Amino acid sequence: MHRIPKLRQALRRRLGAISTAQMVVFVGLVVLPLLAWQFLPSFSSGASEALPLLHVVEKGEFVHEITERGSVESASNIEVRCEVQAQGSAGTRILEIVPEGTYVRAGDLICRLDSSALENDELKQKSVVENANAAMIQAKSDHETAIKALDEYLQGKYQIDRAQIDADLAVAEENARRAADNVRYSKQLLEKGYITKLQLQADEFAAKKAATDLEAAKLRLKVLDEYTKAKTKLQLEADIQSTEAKFKAQENTWKLELQRLNLISEQIKKCRITAPANGQVVYANNTERYGGQEVIIEEGTVVRERQVIVRLPDPKRMQVKARINESKIALVKEGQTASIRLDALPDQELQGVVRKVNEYPVQGGWWAANIKEYETTVEILGSPEGLRPGLNAEVRIRVAQLPDVVQVPVQAVLAQGDKFYCFVRRNNDWELRQVEVGNTNDKMLVVKSNLQPGERVAANAAALREQFELPGDGPAAQPKTLLASSEPAAANPPGEKAPAKGSDAKPAPENKTAPGEKKRRSEESAPGKSDPASLASRRFQQLDANGDGRLSKEELPASMQDQFTAADANRDGFIDRQEWLAAARALADRGAEPKPKSRGG
Repeated sequence: MHRIPKLRQALRRRLGAISTAQMVVFVGLVVLPLLAWQFLPSFSSGASEALPLLHVVEKGEFVHEITERGSVESASNIEVRCEVQAQGSAGTRILEIVPEGTYVRAGDLICRLDSSALENDELKQKSVVENANAAMIQAKSDHETAIKALDEYLQGKYQIDRAQIDADLAVAEENARRAADNVRYSKQLLEKGYITKLQLQADEFAAKKAATDLEAAKLRLKVLDEYTKAKTKLQLEADIQSTEAKFKAQENTWKLELQRLNLISEQIKKCRITAPANGQVVYANNTERYGGQEVIIEEGTVVRERQVIVRLPDPKRMQVKARINESKIALVKEGQTASIRLDALPDQELQGVVRKVNEYPVQGGWWAANIKEYETTVEILGSPEGLRPGLNAEVRIRVAQLPDVVQVPVQAVLAQGDKFYCFVRRNNDWELRQVEVGNTNDKMLVVKSNLQPGERVAANAAALREQFELPGDGPAAQPKTLLASSEPAAANPPGEKAPAKGSDAKPAPENKTAPGEKKRRSEESAPGKSDPASLASRRFQQLDANGDGRLSKEELPASMQDQFTAADANRDGFIDRQEWLAAARALADRGAEPKPKSRGG
């Protein structure tokens, strides 16, 4: 190892006559390929700042597509649902179900649900119905008895009581008449002396008693007609109404319990699900994103009332349902064209049309409640063979298509408030230019005015942001100019300044240089002979994807990641520009160092 410096000095003395131009050729033909093979395409050995990549403004077709994933389904489905009510449980369990894909005819058994709980309820309900029927019969009998009791009183007992009182009244009247006659005869006999006064008094008492009995008989008749009859009639009529109400209540109870029994019987029948039409069975599986509940139809799965169990799709009318994020949903309209590519048929691209965009977002999972997505239906135009429901698909909805427009990469435009700017390269200098922008597809941006095809703009405008003061940054609104020596293809010779912005004057040399020196510098800066410093600096700029001025291991190509640890001198997990240049110089020294000849040479 100690012999290498001595050999290097000897070689330098021996090669002292080699010209600078020859060294440049050697570096370009030997060193640079070595560097590209071992670590990087190029490194910088100078401190000059690299110019951002340039993009030539083009005019062409602008296409904006929104890409989302979805699943294929039929636009016309015959849905077979669970019609069994959940009796205080989560649902009804599937006991048997035909395999998915089975072709069935109308009336064929598709699925059988668990009916054991319903059968037990049916037995209990039958007993309840019989008890309700017995109570209804008893109430009906009581009602009919009450009606008969009223008729019995009015047509029977009342008539008997009245007849009895009438008889008593007639007897009392006769007794009162006879008693009055006896008193009159007794007075005549007393005057003649045939009877005593005591006998007359006895006849007078008998007459008073007969008159009292007559008044009592009349009063009983009045009470019977005016009070007893009315009271008894009201009581019997009330009994009729009461028994009638009880009968109706028991009748309604019986009907209700009978209805419940019939409902349970119908539910038991609905546990056997048959096909309503001919078709192919497709399970109604549902897998929601963002932590939502998954529904997998299989034996043992509990299904709720009105839940779709299977579908009988129409294979001639297929569609894809995709979910569009709220940030893009405003761009999607009904009638827009779309291209569809199925995971099962990756080589075949289908065409479609947006048929429906939901007005309200679908419900997300519990941990993604803030994510709003809108379900969008895309009809597939034409159904190729092999297309079936449930297939995963990628949908590209074409939301904008503009022919022959000026467009640049989105990174080439800076936004300042409501205004937009580009850095345009003119006369080896940068010009800050305000532009009017239009549509964007997250890659390219349409420029409506103030930019012409063929002009060159900075592809990464953020790299020049610190060199300029945009309107609104501060009092000074004039942009700062960069040194023209940063031009990648035709850099100014060292020691010369770039022309001022807007000036037609040619760059004036800072120091006078001999013609031979100018020729040498011109040869060194000729295309294909750029120094490794500029190439490496530009390479650093290319790899710095996020523009933070340092490279992470992920930003390096796979072929360079093996050398990452060696280049990261401070072991901070990143390669900054100085570490990059130092590694470049080290590799350049190893690549340019002459190797000693072998003893045999």
